[in-house]
Amino acid sequence: MAAYGAVISLKNTIRFIKEAPRILMIPSAHILQPAYDAMVLLQKALLQLDSTGYSKIRTKVNALDERIKHTIWEFEDLLEPHLYEQILSQLQGSSSASETDHLSFSVVVQSLQQRVDRFLPALSARDRSRFRLPFFVTLLSLYESIQQFVSRVRVMTVEYIIELQNMPEEEGEPIFSRIDFGGINSKMVGLSDEFEEARVSLLAKDGDECCLALTGMAGVGKTTLAKKVFDDPLIQTHFEHRAWVRVGRKCELNETLRCILAQVDPNTRDQMVIQGDDEKLAGLLDERLKDKKCLIVLDDVWKWDTRLLDNLPKGKVRIFLTSRFKIEDSPNQEVRMLNEEESKKLLGEKVFGEEGFPSCLKKLGEKISEKCEGLPLMLVTVAELLSKEDKSLECWTEVAEKQHNSVFVDAYDQISEVLFPSYDYLPQCLKMFFLYMGSCPPYCDLQISDLFHRLRAEGFLEPIGNKTLEEFVAQCMGNLATWHHLVIYQFNAHSWFSKKECRVHSCWQHVCKKEASKIKFLHVLQSCDDDVKDQRRLCTHCNSLFAFKQVYNSIKSTCASTVRSLLCLGPYHQYPVPIHAMNFKLLRVLDAFNVRFYHIPLDIMKLVNLNYLALTCNGELPISISNLFHLQSLTIYPHVNIKKRGAPLYVPVEIWDMKELHHIHIFGRDLPTPRSDATLDKLSSLFGVSSKSCIRENLKRIPHLKSLEIMMELKPYDDDDDINPLSGLAYIAKELHKLFILTYKVMNPDMKHGCMVPLSMFPSSLTKLNLSGLGCLWKHMNDIGSLLPNLKSLELTHYAFQGPEWNIEVGCFLKLKTLIIEDTDLVRLRLQHGSLPSLDLLSIRHCYKLQQVDWTCDPSMVTKPTIELVECSPSVVAFSEKLRPHFKVRCHSSF
Repeated sequence: MAAYGAVISLKNTIRFIKEAPRILMIPSAHILQPAYDAMVLLQKALLQLDSTGYSKIRTKVNALDERIKHTIWEFEDLLEPHLYEQILSQLQGSSSASETDHLSFSVVVQSLQQRVDRFLPALSARDRSRFRLPFFVTLLSLYESIQQFVSRVRVMTVEYIIELQNMPEEEGEPIFSRIDFGGINSKMVGLSDEFEEARVSLLAKDGDECCLALTGMAGVGKTTLAKKVFDDPLIQTHFEHRAWVRVGRKCELNETLRCILAQVDPNTRDQMVIQGDDEKLAGLLDERLKDKKCLIVLDDVWKWDTRLLDNLPKGKVRIFLTSRFKIEDSPNQEVRMLNEEESKKLLGEKVFGEEGFPSCLKKLGEKISEKCEGLPLMLVTVAELLSKEDKSLECWTEVAEKQHNSVFVDAYDQISEVLFPSYDYLPQCLKMFFLYMGSCPPYCDLQISDLFHRLRAEGFLEPIGNKTLEEFVAQCMGNLATWHHLVIYQFNAHSWFSKKECRVHSCWQHVCKKEASKIKFLHVLQSCDDDVKDQRRLCTHCNSLFAFKQVYNSIKSTCASTVRSLLCLGPYHQYPVPIHAMNFKLLRVLDAFNVRFYHIPLDIMKLVNLNYLALTCNGELPISISNLFHLQSLTIYPHVNIKKRGAPLYVPVEIWDMKELHHIHIFGRDLPTPRSDATLDKLSSLFGVSSKSCIRENLKRIPHLKSLEIMMELKPYDDDDDINPLSGLAYIAKELHKLFILTYKVMNPDMKHGCMVPLSMFPSSLTKLNLSGLGCLWKHMNDIGSLLPNLKSLELTHYAFQGPEWNIEVGCFLKLKTLIIEDTDLVRLRLQHGSLPSLDLLSIRHCYKLQQVDWTCDPSMVTKPTIELVECSPSVVAFSEKLRPHFKVRCHSSF
């Protein structure tokens, strides 16, 4: 399970050694190349597991996977400390020596490197024993370890392939148990719209789609909904025959046909249950179902075998299947989670009957149902456990308030048996990706950008084909949400009416945390007594846990020397905790964004393996930040945003030496002008800087930047009436030719500055533009639109532009799909006929002076645009009625 991630991690480590900037690395890639090649072959073998069937038993393969993972980790724990000591000694030597001394040191190291590469493989045991140089002895031991490691991996790769070829088949269920649906309860709470939608689809006239798939997360109630449809009187009247088959992970096509025939032809039931002539099945079914309407329910389908359609009469047979996966080549109807009211009703009825919660327990019952997050299986399981508990106020208060209450833990453990197969049979790359999500706090939305940066820093991502890493992660998230239904994803980033949910259900987080801790992949600390021995990654959802001496000592003595990640993901903690003093050496990811530091600990600057660093601190960044030359993501946020007179706050100029940086978020700080021709060629996102970072000398050093966020704050003591918050941005378009996303925000804007917009700040490559607080006149917006042929999303907020009217001209924003206007003094929005031809969404929010939106529908528009009016004046809401025949109009008002 974790072997695949370990393989990619080691490959990235070796790749780093091969391409290491600034530091001379020993051993070289030449010595490590056999290990890299062994990982490539092993990765191909591990991926073969994805092509095995769902009916294969994976016990032995998973055990071997565990051994492989342990072997790779063992080798990494030998290799990385060697590199750590070597890098640290070179950095310390270079910082204390003069330029001449450092050059001499480099020459010596390079000479030794050449000697090692040339002679080490050919040295005899006798010659090796005579060589007494301590460093060489260590290197020699490492070389021998590499050879042994490669040999072990080759043997295990062959063993893994043999195990795959000999995986045993799961025993199939007897037919009588597959067609026994009497124990399935069709009584359902909620989902009436989904029920009606499914029923209408199945009752549709002949010739329409013959198959409908009911899909969704395990435990969401697909079988219950299907049974209610199956038992519906109208369905029973319409279909002369009905058959129910529980498919599961193993059910051959002929076995399915026998199950159907045993139900539609009572005369053959006993014969089909015991045996069946497979060659005659199709003929018998065709004869029995000829010219008759039949509904066939296939419950819990893991792999849809479309050959079934070829063996059934055409025209009047309807197939209604349920699956925890999205089904290709079939209409899919996804079963949603229950809403709050439905959840309360289901829990109350299961515990107390039709009357529901007694008044004294109603509010606590509501809290408990909320914690079940709308999953019916969880609600029913918690209800069963609550029924056995004391109905006292004290008992229910504990269940409602404590996350790790025994009722919820027991419920999670019980339903894990139902959920776990969905994880166990995930593709290798998705399994690693999903397991890592166990680190996220429960009931919280995922920050996908942070997750992406951490996964890359962990070494779990590598380019696949022509996809970028960002595209690969987006595809993984899409597969987990859409195809496997393991992530709750209801997210339209632009629509005000979207729930904007992107999270892992708490039931699934329990599965992830339990499995990750079991295989030592990641452990989420929950108490001072947790056993963290040999854990690879540590996380906490209560940051103060690291301040307890018992926890501190346990980590320092049992796993600090091998921990690769430390994630402080609990609520913001405004007092420092001593996470920097636990003797971490090989840390790759340190996310302490939710912990306040008074000063940035210098011990962190010795973590030379660090790829990801997120801190909250008002102190200045030390010059030694450049020691973290492998850092890919840097986030430094102030605890309090204090503005002072005088020189602005810059990060050290040494940041330009950190060639691996992909992402920088330094709110309240700026990039200094580099001293030489240094460039950050890999930097793709820069957030939180002011216009002082955007001088031409800086921009030309970050030529591959894709996302730029500029935060400008007008100083309260600056009385210059001619101040322009957009000054100094004229070179963005000239230097950043690959910029896709530009955000410019003026904090605490002053509307007396009707500034001009320098059009040269908008590269034609932009696809997304967010502007806030500029106070410019609307006429400038059309000029901007004519320069941006690729723009798809435009957000204008907090008086980004001002004035009573915006007349959007034809030819502007030809590819724009989303336009958001929020908090302006706009009175009339006029869209000329033919303007915004590609627009899908116009969302206008908190525009209290707006009177009308003049927009004539263009017949050439492919889609029917949606207009959202949120907290706008009653007059424009009334005016919007004129738009309804041509547009989808949605309104919300609190008055």
